[in-house]
Amino acid sequence: SIVLQNVSQGSLNASKDLQKEFATIEKKKEELADYLCEDRKKLSLEDVFSTMKTFREIFLKTLQ
Repeated sequence: SIVLQNVSQGSLNASKDLQKEFATIEKKKEELADYLCEDRKKLSLEDVFSTMKTFREIFLKTLQ
């Protein structure tokens, strides 16, 4: 049916868009690793965000 085709095409397009987004994020992560002189394969975005959060908290506490 046409509705099923449209849903399938929409899902396929969404999947392709998501893959592009992941590729972009991975490229940015590699650029960040290079900037921070870290190993591209070992750099974890969770660790980066955690470090940034800790730095922000300490920085704000210092300002007070």
